[in-house]
Amino acid sequence: MKVRLIFGTTNSQPTGIDDCDIEDVYQRAYKPFLRAVYNQPQLPVTLHYSGHLLQWLDRHHSEFTDVLSEMGQRRQVELLGGAFYEPVLALIPRPDRLGQIERMTTHLRKRFGRRPRGAWITEQVWEPSLPSLLKTSGIDYTFLYDVQFAAGGLSGEALRAPCITEDEGKTVMVFPLVRTLCDAVGVLPPAQLIDRLREFRTTDENQLLSLIVNGARYAEQYQTGEQALDWIRQFLDLLVANRDWIEVVTPWRYLRRVTPRRRGYFPPTSYRDLMQWCAADDLNNGHHTTGFFRQFLTHYPESNLMYAKMQYTHILVNQLRGDKYRKQLAREELWKGQCHNAYWHGPPGGIYQNLLRKRVYSCLIEAEKVTREKGIFIPSVLSLDFDMDGLAEYLFQGHDINAYVHLIGGVVFELDYLPAPWNYLDTLGRHPELYHRDEDGVFDTYLRRAFVDHFYAKPPRLADFVRAECREIGNLAGTIYQTEQLDRDHNVLELTASIEDDDRSFTLTKRFHVRSSELCVDYTISNSADSELSGWFASEINLGFLSDDEDALTLEAPHNGQRLPARGPHTLEVSSVRFGDRVNGVELTAGFSREATVWVCSLTTECRCGPGRNSQYQGSCVVPGWDVVLQPGQSWSVSLTLELAAG
Repeated sequence: MKVRLIFGTTNSQPTGIDDCDIEDVYQRAYKPFLRAVYNQPQLPVTLHYSGHLLQWLDRHHSEFTDVLSEMGQRRQVELLGGAFYEPVLALIPRPDRLGQIERMTTHLRKRFGRRPRGAWITEQVWEPSLPSLLKTSGIDYTFLYDVQFAAGGLSGEALRAPCITEDEGKTVMVFPLVRTLCDAVGVLPPAQLIDRLREFRTTDENQLLSLIVNGARYAEQYQTGEQALDWIRQFLDLLVANRDWIEVVTPWRYLRRVTPRRRGYFPPTSYRDLMQWCAADDLNNGHHTTGFFRQFLTHYPESNLMYAKMQYTHILVNQLRGDKYRKQLAREELWKGQCHNAYWHGPPGGIYQNLLRKRVYSCLIEAEKVTREKGIFIPSVLSLDFDMDGLAEYLFQGHDINAYVHLIGGVVFELDYLPAPWNYLDTLGRHPELYHRDEDGVFDTYLRRAFVDHFYAKPPRLADFVRAECREIGNLAGTIYQTEQLDRDHNVLELTASIEDDDRSFTLTKRFHVRSSELCVDYTISNSADSELSGWFASEINLGFLSDDEDALTLEAPHNGQRLPARGPHTLEVSSVRFGDRVNGVELTAGFSREATVWVCSLTTECRCGPGRNSQYQGSCVVPGWDVVLQPGQSWSVSLTLELAAG
């Protein structure tokens, strides 16, 4: 009786991660693993490296990819393909799915001399349409977890053998990954893991075990590369010592010898932990369900806006005609912006990692810039359902800035400064997660972007505002504003909201206009009741910087030159505040036509990023406020501006 084993690693790093962080994982995980495998030439392994990581390795450690090429030539390594920049295939447009897989296939063929026959599916996020996509891309097989096999109705011995799946008459082979054994790699002592393998011995040639694990886990489990190397060496030595009953194979070599007959169909799934992240809303409400990856787009509005930006950029890129170089350059930036990590949560932090979101937006903005031909591009205002919520959004597109306006709350939800390129409204609100279930956490009920309107009976305390404990008159942040005017010739948009709250009745008008690198919002509050309207009006502006550390961000009140720690909290009496973004060399000034009481504080989230919980900076919050007293029929006005300039 034997165990047939596919063993290897999958290795990737998000676009935007610092070189020093990748170098650390390289020294403690990637290098020790390949070094140990290289010294066991009779032991075949199956490896996957993302395209972005392969590019990094070629730039910084070409000796690594040279060794990888040598091992491929001697048939010791089978390299898996996939999508080049590690997108979740289900989230990106079909032309980009095909393009990214072809990009990866071409890179592997040119660099290592062999076309991949298999593909690694990012996070094993599966949808039933993927078989036809993979087959069209020249892919013959892939991997899913055994729990996904079970979700497809397979059980017993069928969980230990590959099966055929199909879409539109096109078939691919799917190998089952044994999740419990994958989790034990690098954790259990090598001898114990071998004992676990012994339990799966069989005489059935169709049966095999697939153990392909995250190659970075050795860096997570061990402090040094030598410690990781010691575990890997011991395990590989035991595989060789037990070769009388352990046969290590590569997928393609196995398929050339054995032809699986079983067919199965898999529902939209991924591994169990990810499905629980997806279903966070249902689980927090007491419903025990499994999730669907696209639910991340509903749990995090910020993820949906990033997804919408990616889809919109895809349209812009594919409208390019006649200039193959520009189209290729724009498409490359678009594909970088499709890297999956920033679009969801999961154990590494994902969307909670500010840097990852910033990198996605920078790539997408850069792609958009490439689509604009110099001397031909004309600033405009578009009206379309950008975020796919059934309402039209308004997109101001200028030479230096983009400003996107949403009817819900009348907020500006994206402010791109193209010279940087940077979205200065990329922030993240406080969302309930599974690990918050037993806590009295503070969570946001509205999108934390710019020009979020609040009207209070009296001025609240900053501490109460931070804890979301202020009672408002009406619900301006959740109100759907009405479009009164759209002047495309002068880049002007006017929205109104009518509020009825007890004996109070008023209309709020917001007039947006964009010029050069400045966004201006003119507010008018009109008392439409028969009695006096009094209260405190505030406009909340959340700005997305990389960090609030002193070396990354400065804060000053220009009228008196006062410099303050950007982190806050501060309560100021000023007519403007200026942030210095040292990361991008940009100054951002928020100006007010009336002197205001201004709160400045950092927006932070409590999240689980890696093994522990921590507080993550997500943006800087500026809230100017004014006392408003209006008799029946009276109006009050104020203008706010956001101005961007090279610092």
